[in-house]
Amino acid sequence: MLRIEMLPAAHGDCLWIEYGSGTTVHRILIDGGPAHTYAALRERILHLPAGERRFDLLVITHVDADHIEGVIRLLSDAEALHCRFDRIWFNGREQLNAVPDPAGRPLGALQGEILGMLIADYETRTGTRVWNLGFEAALAAIDRRQPALPVVELPGECRLTLLSPDHEGLLYLKDRWKKELDRAHVQSGDVAALRHKLAARRSLRPLGDVLGAADDDTLGADGERRYELPADDDSDLRARLADTLGRGSGEPGADAPFAGDTSAANGSSIALLLEYPAAAPAVRLLLAGDAWPDVLERSIATLLGDPERKLALDVFKLPHHGSVANLSASLLDRMRCSHYLVSTSGALFRHPHARALELILEHHAGPGRPTLHFNYLTRCTAPWSDQADQARRGYRAMHPKGQSLSF
Repeated sequence: MLRIEMLPAAHGDCLWIEYGSGTTVHRILIDGGPAHTYAALRERILHLPAGERRFDLLVITHVDADHIEGVIRLLSDAEALHCRFDRIWFNGREQLNAVPDPAGRPLGALQGEILGMLIADYETRTGTRVWNLGFEAALAAIDRRQPALPVVELPGECRLTLLSPDHEGLLYLKDRWKKELDRAHVQSGDVAALRHKLAARRSLRPLGDVLGAADDDTLGADGERRYELPADDDSDLRARLADTLGRGSGEPGADAPFAGDTSAANGSSIALLLEYPAAAPAVRLLLAGDAWPDVLERSIATLLGDPERKLALDVFKLPHHGSVANLSASLLDRMRCSHYLVSTSGALFRHPHARALELILEHHAGPGRPTLHFNYLTRCTAPWSDQADQARRGYRAMHPKGQSLSF
C-alpha cells in the first residue's frame, strides 16, 4: 500500500505519504504550506492516535514561504502534539556553508535560519540526530563529479533517490541569501535575535494540542478557515505570503518561456524519486518540489544512463505548482507517467498555467490516458473539469478538496 495526499495548502505544497503492509504504516511529510494553512496539517496529525504521530521523514524542500512556514509552526508545536520525526531533510545555513565555494562567504536567510534553529532545538530536546540523516556530510545535494545520485533507504522498503538540488543550485542560493538577513537586520547565527523575530511573528506561532482549535490567523473575515478562501480572494495574503527569496525578479507569468525559472530558492529545492517497495518497485513517484527542470532532466539522464530510455513513473508531482517556468518538453520526453499532481489553489500566482498542462497532454507517453489531479477546484483548475473536453482529447481530471491517491 502507498497513498499520497495533497493537503489543502493554498498556493503551496503539503504532501502526506503513507506506505507499508499489514498494520505497519510508515509516513513521510513533504513541506508544510504557508503559515495560514497550518491548521489543516495540524488537524490531519491530531486525527492520528498520539502514539502513531511519528514520521520516518520530514522534508522541507526549500525556503520559500509557501513550503516552509507551516513546518516552522509544526516544529514549534511538535512537543505539544507528541509528533516525532526520525529524519528531517533541509538545506540551511550550515549546509550551504559546507558546499565547496570559491568565495567562501558564510551566510543565511531569516526563515531558513529560524527553521535551522528549530531543527537544532528538536535534536537537543529529543536527544536524537535527525538533520539530513542518511546523506554524506549531512548535505542533501548532488555532487555532479560523482557518477551516481545519492540514494537513501527508509524503513519499510522505501527507496529515495535525490534528483535536486546540485551544488551549483545551492551556491546560487548562497549568493543571494545574505541579502535577506541584511533586510531583517539579523546576523547569521544570532540565535537570540532569531528567537525574538520568531516570537514577534504572530502568524508563525504554535497552536497547541487541542483538536479543532483556531486563532485569528486561521480565520478569514467571514469566519471561514483561510485555507478555504476562494482562489481570487487573496488581497489580505499577497504581501505577507510572498516567496521568501522572490523579491526583485517577480513570479514568471503564464506567458513566460518554458524552463525559464531563475529563482534562487527554487534552484535549491529538494526533489526526490520515491520507489516502493525498494527491492522490486511497484510504485514510482517523482516529487519535484519547485525544482528547476534542467536539473531534474540532468539527474534523470544520470539515473537512466541510456539517452533513449524513459523513466517509468506512476506519479509526477509537478514542480512549482504547474508553472510554465518549471516544465519543458525535453523533461517530459524523458518520462513515461500516468498521473500528474498539481498542488495549488491558484491564489497569488494563478497556477497552474494552462500552457504547462497543455504541454503535458501533448508529450504524455504513459500507459493509458493521462490523469490530472488537482487539490482545489478554482477558476485556475476548473477549465479541466469539462467532461466533453476530457472525452474529446483523451484525458481525465480530478478536483477534490485535498487529494488522496492510493496504489
